[in-house]
Amino acid sequence: MPSITALRHPGLDAPSGIIAAFGEVWFTNIGADNVGRVRDGRIEVFDTPPGSGIRFPANIFPGADGRVWFTSLGSDALAAMDPAAMDPSSTLTVYPLPENSRPVALKSGSDGRLWFSLRGTDSIGSIDPLAADPSASLSVLTGPEVAGPAALFVAADASVWWVNSGSGTIGGHHPATGAMTIVDSPPCSPRAWAQTPDGMLWLTTREPAGLLSFDPRDPADTVRHVSDPVLVEPDGVCTAVDGSLWLVDSATDSVVRYAPGGDWQRFGAAPDVAGPFDIKPGPDPTVLWFTNKTGNSIGQVSADL
Repeated sequence: MPSITALRHPGLDAPSGIIAAFGEVWFTNIGADNVGRVRDGRIEVFDTPPGSGIRFPANIFPGADGRVWFTSLGSDALAAMDPAAMDPSSTLTVYPLPENSRPVALKSGSDGRLWFSLRGTDSIGSIDPLAADPSASLSVLTGPEVAGPAALFVAADASVWWVNSGSGTIGGHHPATGAMTIVDSPPCSPRAWAQTPDGMLWLTTREPAGLLSFDPRDPADTVRHVSDPVLVEPDGVCTAVDGSLWLVDSATDSVVRYAPGGDWQRFGAAPDVAGPFDIKPGPDPTVLWFTNKTGNSIGQVSADL
């Protein structure tokens, strides 16, 4: 039976994205327009400097340049902080993106390039964080394969995938060839991404609640959908060290484990699991971390993974 606990801090306001970065756990605090981290079992929240323009930080990811990057959904920008600084917020640098672009998801490829979905302009962007001027390295993908992109994922083979929120389809891009593709999913609403060690990509879905999977090497012929009554409103998902999938269900205040091809197990309850949103492995991969967006806390799952 996994052990589930929650960490609290008065500065937490709708914590959303979460990720392991540089030996710590970092998260966005979308309701307070800032970001925070867990260090030595304590939560720290870093207020953004006055006039920085940061609004609704959504997703967060470590950059190849040694900084922690995040999207600023409400101010059409990316931002980065140096986690090694005594006060990371003092190192905040903001990189403006096209007006009304509404950046949401953010991930890094194996080459270090950062990829992000630009929901407001129906496009996928990328920059090189190692460039002398990362803003000048901006590249943007558009086309019929990109329509209201939301959740985004960079697979192990460097292909880039995203959810088209309006149509329920899945778009893909292969940087090595420049090829773009679109995958029609079964009738459902895809949400968040993970990849299992066998290379399969997985998404949580709603309407109906479940998990969708496909092989990025042959997406059209490998799409599958599985469900179970234990699921109601699944959201974030990640892969544990044993290859199992762990997801959070915001409607049932629970975390759920699924062994592909096997059983579903539901764990937790409020107040330690309260409106969970995102889940990721921590620096210790046997401990999973999740955000309680409505419960205003950061949760952790310790188990024999």
